[in-house]
Amino acid sequence: MLGLIFSLSIPTTVFGNEITSQSSLSEHHRDFNPLDATNAARVNAIPNINLPSTTNKVKENIQSSTKGPIIDKNKHHDRFIQKAVQFVDDMQKGDYQHALKSSTHALKKGISEQWLESYWTTLPLQLNKGAFIGIGDATVEEANRVHTNVEIQLNFEQGTVPMTVRLERSGKVDDFLVTPPMGIDVIADDPSYSNPDTFTEKDVVIGKGDFAVPGTLSIPKGKGPFPVVVLVQGSGASDKDETIYAVKPFRDLAYGLASKGIAVLRYNKRTFEHPIKTITDPNHTVDKETTDDALLATRLLEKEKKIEDDQIFILGHSQGGMMVPQMINQDHRQNIAGAIIMGGPARTIQDVILDQFDYLLSIGQLPPAMYEFMKGQFEMLNDPNFSGEQPPEGFQLGQAVFWDSINDIKAAEMAKEQTVPLLIIQGERDYQVLSDTEIPIWKKELSHRNNIEYQLYPKLNHLFTEGEGEMSTPAEYLIPANIPEYVINDIVEWVESKPK
Repeated sequence: MLGLIFSLSIPTTVFGNEITSQSSLSEHHRDFNPLDATNAARVNAIPNINLPSTTNKVKENIQSSTKGPIIDKNKHHDRFIQKAVQFVDDMQKGDYQHALKSSTHALKKGISEQWLESYWTTLPLQLNKGAFIGIGDATVEEANRVHTNVEIQLNFEQGTVPMTVRLERSGKVDDFLVTPPMGIDVIADDPSYSNPDTFTEKDVVIGKGDFAVPGTLSIPKGKGPFPVVVLVQGSGASDKDETIYAVKPFRDLAYGLASKGIAVLRYNKRTFEHPIKTITDPNHTVDKETTDDALLATRLLEKEKKIEDDQIFILGHSQGGMMVPQMINQDHRQNIAGAIIMGGPARTIQDVILDQFDYLLSIGQLPPAMYEFMKGQFEMLNDPNFSGEQPPEGFQLGQAVFWDSINDIKAAEMAKEQTVPLLIIQGERDYQVLSDTEIPIWKKELSHRNNIEYQLYPKLNHLFTEGEGEMSTPAEYLIPANIPEYVINDIVEWVESKPK
């Protein structure tokens, strides 16, 4: 998703997966330049838009820093909370040397004392909430097999913003991100077709080392072995549920498929679990962001006794769908038995995003000046001489090496000579990946193949929730909704039809 826009010449605030209104954009940035490298515009990206106002019920209990933080009383959590609070307090006091010392070796590869100073001193301007007052409540938000995540409330003159500090087992700070409250009061409940009595879940880790990510494997109850689907998110910093505003499409898929006899593996994206380490990696590529972890997930499943190892399927959504042919090309162990491309473009990413800009301009969701700027930026990617190592003057889309790794990928063309069966599903109201543009390209390029199936859904948008009208709008993502059961049933039917 397109996130907040900041200068690339200084360390940027790292945000979660969010959309920001254009009004806040102008207030935030003034002389700053696009883009936040972690949430740079990619296939499921949504430019900064004028979403309908929502009621923010987040309590902004601003406390004086002299009172000190209110911390979680769980003794098991105390050590991590204290380490996280100390890290923030060090930056607050200007002791960047000590803050850096409390960080892991992996994090130190990308940051320095100067980086931390620039990050912290520009934070109030980037958040546009006035001067920093002090540290508020601190609690363990989640503890997974990679990080213990401590949420610390940062109190500013005009509000409170949560900061998540990720610590590894020794208590060293391994990463962090700031997530401004989005004012979403209600998130979609578990889908009605979920039957938790029919499956179990267990925590897993995909990969090793600096960029290992936590995941959840949902396994149907029974003897097995079961077919399995690996879920691969779209662009941006996305959690394992692919949470976008009020919608959790990957949770719906996991619960729905597992309730119907198909195991599901989903995991936090690398850009979500390791945001700072990602944006400070000078060699960050789309394979690091998407392809590599998906293939590592298939290797993990080889070892699972209740998984049928010749029935491992990939489901890629949006950018994840676009990268499915790349995953198949790089699947040297031939683990992938088939793949579902869910709202995945056939064309290059920049062409898809340029169409998004045109639509958002036409409905008044993208100001003309921003449209012209963004259009010019993405058109640079279509220059055959574009180089990530030497990007053109004025290029401001973040890590140029990343764009160099993705801007020539044409998924449908790449899939022409492959043999892995594909199910290509698409919402006809999707304004981000247009069905009447992308599906004809898929069908043309793959017309000679007899193992491709298509399914179009007239009522669905890019997140595969239902809406009214000819074309969806960004506002639909604010509405709590689930993926309809008929989508789950179609995927189940297709997976079960594959030869075993």
